[in-house]
Amino acid sequence: MSAIRQTSDTDTGPITPVYRLPIDHPSVWKPADFASAADYTIELTARQLRDVEHAIARVKAAGLGLDDLGREHFELPSLRPVIDEIRRQIEKGRGFVVVRRLPVEAYSKDDLGMIFWGIGTHLGHGLSQSVLGDRLGHVKDFSREDPMARAYRNKQELSPHTDSADLVGLFCLRDAQSGGVSQLTSATAVHNVLCDEYPAVLERLYRGYSFHRRGEEQPGEPPYTPYRVPVYSNTEGNVSARYVRTYVEAGEAAAGRPMDDAELAVLDRFEEVTKRPDLMLEFTLRPGEMYFLHNYTILHARTAFDDGDADEDRRRHLLRLWLEVPGMRPVHPHIRKNGIAAVPGRTPSYDWSRLTKNRN
Repeated sequence: MSAIRQTSDTDTGPITPVYRLPIDHPSVWKPADFASAADYTIELTARQLRDVEHAIARVKAAGLGLDDLGREHFELPSLRPVIDEIRRQIEKGRGFVVVRRLPVEAYSKDDLGMIFWGIGTHLGHGLSQSVLGDRLGHVKDFSREDPMARAYRNKQELSPHTDSADLVGLFCLRDAQSGGVSQLTSATAVHNVLCDEYPAVLERLYRGYSFHRRGEEQPGEPPYTPYRVPVYSNTEGNVSARYVRTYVEAGEAAAGRPMDDAELAVLDRFEEVTKRPDLMLEFTLRPGEMYFLHNYTILHARTAFDDGDADEDRRRHLLRLWLEVPGMRPVHPHIRKNGIAAVPGRTPSYDWSRLTKNRN
C-alpha cells in the first residue's frame, strides 16, 4: 500500500513538522464530492444473492457455528469483485463502502449473523469487542436492562469516534422508530482543516492523551493507559486517527491530569470541525444494508434513536464486526488495539458519571 502523501510549499529550508502539512490522498473527501449515494454504494446482484444463499445453506448443512466458520467455509465466487472493491476503497480509496440489498426477511437472525461474519472472513480476522468476548457485536439499546451499558448498547447520540480495530463493519437488521442516522467524517479531511485553521489544536492532538480503559483492563493493568495515545499520528507517511472523547477525559483524570478549560477547548474545537455539515456525511442504514470503514481514516457517529415501547426483539438492531487486517497499514503502536480481551465475570458497562462528575 502506498503511503499517504503530504505536501509542502517548498523542499528547501527547515523541515516542517508533519502536523503543519496537508494530506493529499483519496481518503480526504467531503460529502459534496459524491453526486449521490450510488458513488459510495455497492448493490448486490441477484446472482450474488444466490451465492450467499447457497453458502449459508452449506454452512448449516455442515453444522458449523460462528466460532467454526472460516473463510474456506464461505466461498462466494461472484462476490469476489465486491470484496476486492471494499478492500481497495478502504485501504487505498475513500475509506468506506456501503453494501445494500441483502434480503433480511429471508433469513433468521442467526443466519444473518453467519452471513455477515462469513463476508467479514474475506476482509480480516474477527476480534472480541468487549469483556464478554463477543466477536459479533449487537448494537442495540439495552439501557432498560443495564442503565450503564456501553455506548453501542444504548440509544444515546454518539459523537465522532474510532473503534479498537483496523476495520469496522455494521449491518442493519432492523432500524429504529426514529433517529439512528449514521454519520461518517473523513479524519484526514478534518486534519487538513485543522492544519489550515487551527494548527495549535492539531499540534496538541498529535501529542495525545491517556485513554481510560473503561473497566476492560486486564488483571494487573491500571485503569488508564500509562502512555499517551495520539489522536493523530504519522507512521511512515500514513496519517491515522484514534479518538473517543469520554476515554480521553476520563483517562486524563485517572492519570492525575484533569483537563482544564483550555484542554477541553481543544477537544471542543476538534469535535466542532468533525461535525461541520460540509465535512460530515449522513445516511440511515436500512434493513439489509451494511457498511465497512477504515478505522484509522474515518470517524463514525450516530444520532440518538428511539424504539418507542418496542419489546427487546423489535428494537433497532445492528450487527458489528471489528476486524484485524494484517498489513493494512503501519500505525503508531499506541493506537493499534486489536479488540478487547474477554474478562470472566465482567459486563460491557461502566459508570462514566463518577469519572466526569467534577467537570464544570
